[in-house]
Amino acid sequence: VRLSLGAPGDRWVLLTYGPGLGPAILYWSELVVFVLLAVALGRLRQSPFKVHEWLLLGLGLSTFAWPVLILFAAWAFVMVWRRNAQPSSDRLRFNVLQVALAIFSLLALGSLVGAIPTGLLGRPDMQVASPLGFGQFIWFADRSGPQLPAAGVISVSLWFYKAAMLAWALWLSFALVRWVPWAWQCFSAGGMWRGRVLPAE
Repeated sequence: VRLSLGAPGDRWVLLTYGPGLGPAILYWSELVVFVLLAVALGRLRQSPFKVHEWLLLGLGLSTFAWPVLILFAAWAFVMVWRRNAQPSSDRLRFNVLQVALAIFSLLALGSLVGAIPTGLLGRPDMQVASPLGFGQFIWFADRSGPQLPAAGVISVSLWFYKAAMLAWALWLSFALVRWVPWAWQCFSAGGMWRGRVLPAE
């Protein structure tokens, strides 16, 4: 028995059910791993953000931009290291590090801000995996009784996702107002640039 279902484009698919081989939503297992990781990161002594900030940041990016989340998390811990590290006494080495940090900061913050329109205008990637067709809702059962097996998906309107992303974007804008000054303090700890010391005449 082969069952197929076409989900309308204006629906946000959350779960699937059906007989035998069929599609699976991998997003939820990834989300569980992320929640555990976010709790662990938030409880680290050197963590730049609290647990709820990690959770909100990840929940907003999890449906379309995991790489952006990884990049931003790496940048945040690098900035913590920069604040706590003893500045190098070598002028060239110190300046090269500052330039690298500036480029890394622009890349991380730019990627995060650039992800907002993608979330607001795009569709959530729920990681639909199917052995019978990539990203398709198809089920196969090798045997059936007198009554044919049933299959389907649980979904809500895509506007629920759009509303959630709008709320997340508003939260992120206020969070960035706090994070950018913090990042500047980390970047400028011990000085921002070291010029050449001219000999006294």
